[in-house]
Amino acid sequence: MKLTPLAKALLFLIGLGLVGTAIYKFVPPEKLPWNRPKAAPAENGSTTPESTTANRSNTPGETSSSTRASTEPWIEIPGGIFSSGQNQESVDVSAFKIGRTEVTNGEYEAFLAQCAAGSSCGPRELPNYWDDEGYLDSHRNNPVVFVSWGDAKAYCRWAGGRLPTIAEWEKAARGTDGREFPTGATIDSTAVNILGADHDKKDAAAKKIPTWAVDDENYARDVSPYGVLGMAGNVSEWTSTNSPDEPDNYLAAGGSWDSWDLNDGRTHFRLGKSPTDRSSSLGFRCAHSK
Repeated sequence: MKLTPLAKALLFLIGLGLVGTAIYKFVPPEKLPWNRPKAAPAENGSTTPESTTANRSNTPGETSSSTRASTEPWIEIPGGIFSSGQNQESVDVSAFKIGRTEVTNGEYEAFLAQCAAGSSCGPRELPNYWDDEGYLDSHRNNPVVFVSWGDAKAYCRWAGGRLPTIAEWEKAARGTDGREFPTGATIDSTAVNILGADHDKKDAAAKKIPTWAVDDENYARDVSPYGVLGMAGNVSEWTSTNSPDEPDNYLAAGGSWDSWDLNDGRTHFRLGKSPTDRSSSLGFRCAHSK
């Protein structure tokens, strides 16, 4: 029997339908060509599946290259609950911004140019090395130290911000995955300025202040999941939170070059200090509400 053109077309369409049904029934969805992940360009010009890139950047304990590369002076920290303290208690923090680095000698110098020591907006005292112009010229990018709690507060007010609370500081260092150290579950001793038993380096440092400059490539390795730098070591940092054990004191967060134990670099490490304390291993960074 000779088929008409219309009958041939109908038979062809029926055949296509049967083949399509078989494919959907027997071929795994991930094997279908239209379900394969699209390739996204990588930094080196090659292509990487989007799903692989996303999974890599979201792996607990890792920080994405885009976060590491941030050069913004303020880092945005999203609001929400995170696991705080050694017992990982749930704490809710509103969104805020925090300084990407510790406040430097150069930044503090700009503050003093407008708010001299003893003025209504300035600090009560200068850091004890401030009269050494040679030191300042070669250490403008190092964290300012020998600053009391009140003087740190005055700087942040001048800069349009405030000292962070201990909860804000910890969230900026820790993220939401409960990590022990800003970089993850463990800490690399070569990537954090904690001298430990190697305190001979203090004597070799200018003014016996062995801090790292904030533009030092090693400093950039001490990075939190949000891209905040230098939170495990270098200098401990003033916060606005009173010590629960000594209400007249304030909590300083994080380890410093003067720490003898790498565990001082934990995200939840803090010590109560007198607001008049001025130390070569104690600095600060500022924050402000969004």
